[in-house]
Amino acid sequence: MVVTINPVVLEIGPLAVRWFGLLALIGLGLAVWLSLRDLGRRALGRRQALDALAWGLPAGLLVGRLVHVLGWWDYYLTDSGAIWQLNVDGLSLWGALLGGLAIAFARQKRNPLRRRILDVIAPNAALGIAVGRMGAFLDGHGQGLPSDLPWATQYASRLAATPDFGVPRHPAQVYDALIALVLFVALSRAPPGLPAGSRLAAFLVLYGVARLVLGSVQLDPAFLFGLQIEQILALGATGFGLVYGLRPVVQLRRARLAPDQGERRQREDSLAA
Repeated sequence: MVVTINPVVLEIGPLAVRWFGLLALIGLGLAVWLSLRDLGRRALGRRQALDALAWGLPAGLLVGRLVHVLGWWDYYLTDSGAIWQLNVDGLSLWGALLGGLAIAFARQKRNPLRRRILDVIAPNAALGIAVGRMGAFLDGHGQGLPSDLPWATQYASRLAATPDFGVPRHPAQVYDALIALVLFVALSRAPPGLPAGSRLAAFLVLYGVARLVLGSVQLDPAFLFGLQIEQILALGATGFGLVYGLRPVVQLRRARLAPDQGERRQREDSLAA
């Protein structure tokens, strides 16, 4: 499949607006707007979410940039001046996601509604990611390994960010976007009676596993133990999501067992007497 769309949306003098940057911003804005709307409908505190967002966004950008530089360290070792060029295609998605999430956790540490707030944000974040990844596809950024599959893509425009021309490659960005879109739909329609924190946990686990699998068709270099740096972060997010999601279940089980243990001890004491 040949992508013929021009990756540059608008040119104003030396400034060029590309699809990736435009849709990444639209996706972020959409995720924020939907989250604030849903939080307002559920009376979960938009003010606290805005506070976490004000700290989480810059932290996510910085961590995303740091992770990208570490992942491509051999390139930046030969061109150290490029380290300071902050643009959307120079950010690690997982680095930005986890960096922003860590700050949001810290800012909401004492908020008893933290789990429910993050549950509202999780599906909307998935939608924002889907929109941004489609921008990467239109731009040609993030193509995968060469492929002879019928849906393998190549780009007609010389301005596309593809690694080369005339070589059909996996549309890894589309795979990523479709996974994020499915997560958005599934998490948005999840039953309302789920334990608090379940949606965020499901997002981290499912998207983390998907990123581990997608690494097999992506061009990112191996960083450690044969894994790409984003795969390592996704693996960590998957483990955290499992612990985070199971914690309420374990606490509930302990609470149910506590009365039974108390009654058992009373029976034992009465028999001993």
